[in-house]
Amino acid sequence: MKKEVRVWGEESQTTRKFKSWEEVFSNPSRLEVTAILTGYVLTGPSILIDAENPKTPENDKKDQWVPSLSYLVKHPKKGYFLLDSGVPTVDSNNRCDFSLIGPLFNIECRSEKGKDLASQLDTLKIPNVDLNFVLASHLHWDHIGGMEALRKRGPIKMLISEEEAKDASSLFSVFHGYSSKALSFDFDVSFLPRDKFFEMPILGSVYDLYGDGSTWIISAEGHTKGEIAILLNAASGPLLFTFDASHLKSGFDNEITPGATVDKNKSMEIIRKMNAFSKKFPKVKVIYGHEPTQWKGDPIVSLAK
Repeated sequence: MKKEVRVWGEESQTTRKFKSWEEVFSNPSRLEVTAILTGYVLTGPSILIDAENPKTPENDKKDQWVPSLSYLVKHPKKGYFLLDSGVPTVDSNNRCDFSLIGPLFNIECRSEKGKDLASQLDTLKIPNVDLNFVLASHLHWDHIGGMEALRKRGPIKMLISEEEAKDASSLFSVFHGYSSKALSFDFDVSFLPRDKFFEMPILGSVYDLYGDGSTWIISAEGHTKGEIAILLNAASGPLLFTFDASHLKSGFDNEITPGATVDKNKSMEIIRKMNAFSKKFPKVKVIYGHEPTQWKGDPIVSLAK
């Protein structure tokens, strides 16, 4: 990442507009949201879900191939942006394995040629110049691995929390799951403005990205120090993206933390908040971080239009 960063805010609101979620949901936006499956990662309860919790299903106490996704969002006035960028481009063996330290801590990854995010955006005929930014949930490689191929298409901006950037650049960041290789590519970075987050019912600290109630960033510390979740207030129905605040549906439904957290108490807190929010507003569709049953068949799926 470039060392020079800016605080996002050129197009964002300066005052709070909404005070309740009922008010927000009564003013939806005609967002178009497309899920793009980029590949699969082999991992298990050490990452995905706390195996020691008595509520954890037996099927989730073993390694499994889980999907890694990016989401293309089209705002009716602001244009396109991305949520995460998925896994890297595959090699000749259709592998996208990643190591955190040289050959150590290798994580298996598989995909197909042409299924990385950049290639699928080429198919959709969406160049980088049409993308406002990549809004990264956090900086683990399976969420930003696609940035290298995106950068080869032209300049690209990443929008992240300042807390996430600081932890990822710390001396022992590898022990929190960060890869120096994944963070080495040359792209612009802007921080989310901490002073513009405010409290909303149930979910707590949030940021109304465009000031129109369409795109909500939710502070979701726990899995990482700067993890965020996203709520998109689409006209076809609101979508709550947990990202790695809750990898699996079983973790969300049973209020079980991920296996890997930097703060287990905060991780549990945000899961309980999102779970309570989904029960209060059942029309909200929850999109989990790496839920295998949620993504089958077509690698490109329309979630809202």
